[in-house]
Amino acid sequence: MKEKILLAISDVVLTNILVEKLRQDGYKTYTALDGKDALEKMKSLSPDLVLIDIVLSGKNGYEVLQEKSYDRMITKIPVIVVSNSGVPIKMRLIPSTPTIKDYLIQTHIEPDEVLQKVAKIFSRKYSPRQEGSKTTLVGGGTGKKVLWVEDDKLLSNILSKKFETTGFSLHRASNGDEAMEYLLREIPDIIILDIILPRINGLDVLQTIKMDERLRNVPVIMLSNMSKQSDIEKAKSLGASKFMVKAAVSLDEIITEVSNQIANKS
Repeated sequence: MKEKILLAISDVVLTNILVEKLRQDGYKTYTALDGKDALEKMKSLSPDLVLIDIVLSGKNGYEVLQEKSYDRMITKIPVIVVSNSGVPIKMRLIPSTPTIKDYLIQTHIEPDEVLQKVAKIFSRKYSPRQEGSKTTLVGGGTGKKVLWVEDDKLLSNILSKKFETTGFSLHRASNGDEAMEYLLREIPDIIILDIILPRINGLDVLQTIKMDERLRNVPVIMLSNMSKQSDIEKAKSLGASKFMVKAAVSLDEIITEVSNQIANKS
């Protein structure tokens, strides 16, 4: 019988990656939208393990853990505290109970670390999966150059592995300055650009790219957690080929869109 795991984590990207990896390892997964939803699903689903973030909307992780410790229905459910926000954790607010099995508190969490801790709780052995053979998508990725501008290290590391398995040549830049420095030397086949970046925001970088004769025909995908209609409209008016919201797309959908954009350009 598959172990049931409930994830109540504010980082949508991390949640999606963990859900995929946990399912691959044979676990049944559920997600909670906020602290209140996490408590309700603990009661209705009786999961075998809960991965909980301290930073949650509605009821935060501290409040959820306190309420859980008082409720006989759910008090014995094991918990791993997972925090990817970099916010200092107030340990005195976390109940001192044997059901808190482990902690993963750091600025950028590697999914394999979480999987190892989960496996330990269920007395399983965990071996990180090796990347499979390269897959071919519409338009193909072999030899195509992608400039990926993103300051989120977790997302960058995960997505770069995805790009490598599909045959793309990926260059990562963590801010607009690094991106523009690269673009002085190279003309990529496509650019993926976040809006929120250090120093120069992504919309300003997009405007600079589209004003450059060398680069104006390079398709640019805006990939951001910002989903305001005004940002979407501005990105399109500046020449973005596509606007994708991180929380609403999977990694495979990003790769597929990149491949399609390059194919349409050819």
